[in-house]
Amino acid sequence: MILKFIEKNINSLSKDDIKNIAKNENVILNDKEIDIIYYYIKNEYKTLLYGDSDSIFNDLKSRINPTSYNQIKDLFDFYKNKYQNYL
Repeated sequence: MILKFIEKNINSLSKDDIKNIAKNENVILNDKEIDIIYYYIKNEYKTLLYGDSDSIFNDLKSRINPTSYNQIKDLFDFYKNKYQNYL
């Protein structure tokens, strides 16, 4: 049931949503970085949530600026740990 909820939200996710979430979390992203993150969320969300996300983050690390990468990785770890019981 939770996977259907997640899929519904992933399907409706827009680049503006990512931009707004990043802004609310004080993460500054340029348009290219938003495109990259959008791609990973839309196409790799199951791996991010249920699999080994290290390969995704290793690739992401080489594609966005280090400050943004560290902030995103910290936020991902925080929220994944916080909501792990619901996944």
